[in-house]
Amino acid sequence: MDQAIAYLKQLPHTEVKPGLERIQALLERVGNPHERLQAVHIGGTNGKGSVAVMIASVLQRAGYRIGLYTSPHLISYCERIQINGAPIAEDEFAHIADELMPIADAMADKPTQFEFMTALAFLYFLRQKIDIAVIEVGLGGRFDATNVITPMVSVLTNVELDHTDLLGETLEQIAWEKVGIAKRGVPFVTGERKPNALEVIARECAAVGAPLIPARQRVRRTDFTWEYQEFEVWGEGKVRMKLLGGYQRENLNVALEALEVLRQSLKIPHEALVRGLEQASWPGRFEVVQREPYIILDGAHNPHAARALREDVRRYRERYALHKSALLFGVLRDKAYQTMAEILFPDFDEIVLVKPDSPRALEPSALLSWAPAAKICDTISEGLDVARASGAELICVTGSLYVIGATKRLFL
Repeated sequence: MDQAIAYLKQLPHTEVKPGLERIQALLERVGNPHERLQAVHIGGTNGKGSVAVMIASVLQRAGYRIGLYTSPHLISYCERIQINGAPIAEDEFAHIADELMPIADAMADKPTQFEFMTALAFLYFLRQKIDIAVIEVGLGGRFDATNVITPMVSVLTNVELDHTDLLGETLEQIAWEKVGIAKRGVPFVTGERKPNALEVIARECAAVGAPLIPARQRVRRTDFTWEYQEFEVWGEGKVRMKLLGGYQRENLNVALEALEVLRQSLKIPHEALVRGLEQASWPGRFEVVQREPYIILDGAHNPHAARALREDVRRYRERYALHKSALLFGVLRDKAYQTMAEILFPDFDEIVLVKPDSPRALEPSALLSWAPAAKICDTISEGLDVARASGAELICVTGSLYVIGATKRLFL
């Protein structure tokens, strides 16, 4: 496994190499496993991971053997490739990686780390004889390595400004990239409702002949606690989910619409739908890892996600009469960190800044303009200690999934 990880880390992964030629060449050399997989394909700026785990959990509960491919990971690369909720075993990961390495090395244009991982996932799923693969887009859509599949349904959660250096600086440009996963004759479900983005989505779906299905508003949140939130789902009744965060209402609308499409060809009973949604879990997304004080991990890494997080923190503070709060924040320099700081910082009494473990990390001192009294810490562990020492009843850790992963390690 160590050899496989070392190999992965030396593949190109910080720079983006657009195009599907490398992944197609790599997959062709191992027999095009993706062509023999039934799949669900999920893209979007925010929420695609949550929608993926909801759909995977429901299909698993309905009796299907489900492969789930997501990114990035929080602790281990093995998290990215799962079957029925269990990550790929390290020896299996290493075995398939050993098989792919000489093929990748022989290619004139080396695959990226994500392309290598995608090929590994497809091979694993085929050999394990899964029934359906639930595949999350890595970045964008049109030129993403996962876009070689022809799924049963394509899903686009939403379009927001993120990765603007790679995907474009307007919603319309980003929508064009993300709707690139649309395929002829494959239903295309979206939760996007902003007219300018939706216009691009509708135009591109029509151009390729993909039936466009806007997700209906079928869900109303009726209760929330630290353990669950309860939704009233039109046509299905009450659903009590472990996934916290008000933004899961929108994600649930999208997942339900995609499941309706799948119900046209798969048997998904009401009980499987309700129980599957109840069992779905997704680490690092409004995840409560401690009480007294409450410590929440949330992978919000763009302004849209930061606003959603701020609203939820406000709701919980009000409901549970939590007076003092602290924010542990670290972010990448290619993110809209100024806007995120303006959204989040005013809501917290104590702000602790850390540097994510990434070559793209922003120096914490660059954030002091928005929080002159913030404390800068060298490590996440030290940052948590400082936040606890402030007497905060609620500590929120956010800004980057690198920070979330490093924090989770402390709680394992």
